[in-house]
Amino acid sequence: MKKVTLFLLSVMFLGLSSTFAQKGAASFTGTITSKVTCTGTTDPNFLAQLPGESTEMICGNRTKTVQVQEGGLGIINISNGDAKVNYFILDIPGMGKYYIEMTGDSIAKQMENLNRDLKYTGEKMTIAGYECEKVIETIVNKETDEETVVVLYVSKDINSGSDINFASHPGLVGYPLRTEQKREYNGDDITIISEATVITPSKKIKPVEFLLPTDAKSIYDSPELMKMLGLGGGDDDDE
Repeated sequence: MKKVTLFLLSVMFLGLSSTFAQKGAASFTGTITSKVTCTGTTDPNFLAQLPGESTEMICGNRTKTVQVQEGGLGIINISNGDAKVNYFILDIPGMGKYYIEMTGDSIAKQMENLNRDLKYTGEKMTIAGYECEKVIETIVNKETDEETVVVLYVSKDINSGSDINFASHPGLVGYPLRTEQKREYNGDDITIISEATVITPSKKIKPVEFLLPTDAKSIYDSPELMKMLGLGGGDDDDE
């Protein structure tokens, strides 16, 4: 099985493909299709790593994304903003399901060296039929002074609180229907964009669908998988 790239992992954890909405409601239950695109490069190897189009579920402060990659590898991200827990799950053909659990406390600890600032600009954009406000999130590493800027377009009609964003954009009120993040790739400045396309409310989606699968095992119980992901464990890399 091909190694999961750090880029793909970062996209999943940043939640660049998470977008949901419903008019006239503080929270939404249903599914949404979103699309991830990139400007600034035509490198086919890089573009092939983008999630592209994905379908996600939401129920209140719970979200779930399921993607199937080349070779049948399944990547699942489940976030529960009420319990403040996030699961990143790999469904690997021939090996089964393995997960990494991140609690609100562990996420906060990882972010303690970061200064985060949210600027609500008042600028508006209509996305998938919903009015959104442009928010500029600036993240500064206190040790290196490295700065990251993420542009978000959020609507409070999606979710009127901030709990739903605890793992991706802590403190953000409303939910992003569009996310833009610039980065450098092979000397070029590129922008990764995630934007909502199709929204389908559904009362059939229940909280039970956002539970950790009972057959999932901790990634840390598999030295072989940890080695594949570059997390340590196992013997030295084979030639």
